[in-house]
Amino acid sequence: ASQRKLQEIRQRFTRLPDVSLLLWLYKCWSAGADTVFLNSYAAKQLGSLSRDVAVDRGIGRRTGIRSLWMRLVSSVREAHSADELLVYRDRWNTKLEGVQYLTELTMADMLFGSTWNHQCFDNPDRAYCTWHMWQVFRKSAPPVYARALSSIMWKRNLKVLSLKLYIWDCSLEPSSPHQDSFSYVETQPQEHAASSDDPCTICHEELGRNSCELECGHEFHRECIRTWLQEHSSTCPICRDYAVLPADLPERPAWNGSKRYKAKPWERSVF
Repeated sequence: ASQRKLQEIRQRFTRLPDVSLLLWLYKCWSAGADTVFLNSYAAKQLGSLSRDVAVDRGIGRRTGIRSLWMRLVSSVREAHSADELLVYRDRWNTKLEGVQYLTELTMADMLFGSTWNHQCFDNPDRAYCTWHMWQVFRKSAPPVYARALSSIMWKRNLKVLSLKLYIWDCSLEPSSPHQDSFSYVETQPQEHAASSDDPCTICHEELGRNSCELECGHEFHRECIRTWLQEHSSTCPICRDYAVLPADLPERPAWNGSKRYKAKPWERSVF
């Protein structure tokens, strides 16, 4: 692999200091780690992607050409246990914290659990919310979100992604201008359009200038939605409306109903 390609991988997949390993792993998948293929020699040259010595050492351990995603998954699973990686929270307070915690619970179950989620490494968003995950998540919810979640009946086929979208779409509004308590108003995902203050629902980080608004009105980071549409689904992650991407992906595309653009095919990289 060329040094330029390796540097691109480092910039794209290096873990930030304040991001947990479980959340980082999910972010790597969202950023397209399953589309990047490396041999052992190239993987060993990546350096400190995870900022964890044991994990970084294991990334290049397996021989042959493998996806960066499966190298990361194998290395994290061999270097740590669930107890070491998953920090159970007494309370999460914001939508972002709730979605991130649910992501961590899901990744821990995929890596170390004995449930069906063990088969979801090709797409973590296919994972189901197990009874254990549901109990832990509800117990840690603040009262206002706990009341909202009480309207959901847990079932074996409850998807984690659906639960995340429910959290994003749960609007909390003051019950009156003079009260500190809040009431919740549930809005259906197809009716919800993210405001500029909402984080990107794919990577859970704040939206900045580097954002793109789809025809349905939902907004994401340009690279996040590019990867989502070209590698995972042809629909909006929030409302599931059919979505397309303009070839040059402008920050604020001027959509209209009479013209559609086709995205360029995503090229899988082999190093």
